[in-house]
Amino acid sequence: MLTIWRFFPDTEKRTTPAHEATAEPELTGPVVAVARAITWPTLLEPDAVLDEAERRRVIDGLGVVGDAWCAAILTKAFDEEEGDLRVAAIEALGQCQTPDVDATLERAYASYVVPERYAAIDAASRRGQLPLLERALRDTDGTVALAAAYGLHRANHDTLISNALSSRDDARANEIKRILPILT
Repeated sequence: MLTIWRFFPDTEKRTTPAHEATAEPELTGPVVAVARAITWPTLLEPDAVLDEAERRRVIDGLGVVGDAWCAAILTKAFDEEEGDLRVAAIEALGQCQTPDVDATLERAYASYVVPERYAAIDAASRRGQLPLLERALRDTDGTVALAAAYGLHRANHDTLISNALSSRDDARANEIKRILPILT
């Protein structure tokens, strides 16, 4: 029996074709959470190391000043921060009086995070950025769409609102039609 067993191939020692032997196996590694690097405070002072509360105060202060220099720093803060500080950077950018802000507001409106989109629409309303407000009338979140309608109303563009909502009969459009007159 032992002699016969030697003639049968070992099934555990399988040979692989040459093209499979050189191919790297497909592996998926563990998911790694990478913290964003916060470097924007160094634009104010090279040695600045600020905690979250201090960064919030600086963001709010830059929004109060609101010039082009502040807008550049706030744009970098928007790119590097997350959560409430990112929303604060958008709100502060809305107070800056420079055309460079519009591109950042467009990026903020493209976010999946509703507070970021709301802040972008609120800032666009204060800046009179009509194309973004018109697009936001179709937003998937009712509060963002209502904020866009209110911004257009404040800018005396009620015809844009009625044109956008006249062909719609969905719940969000009906809510805007119902609530907007109450707000005005």
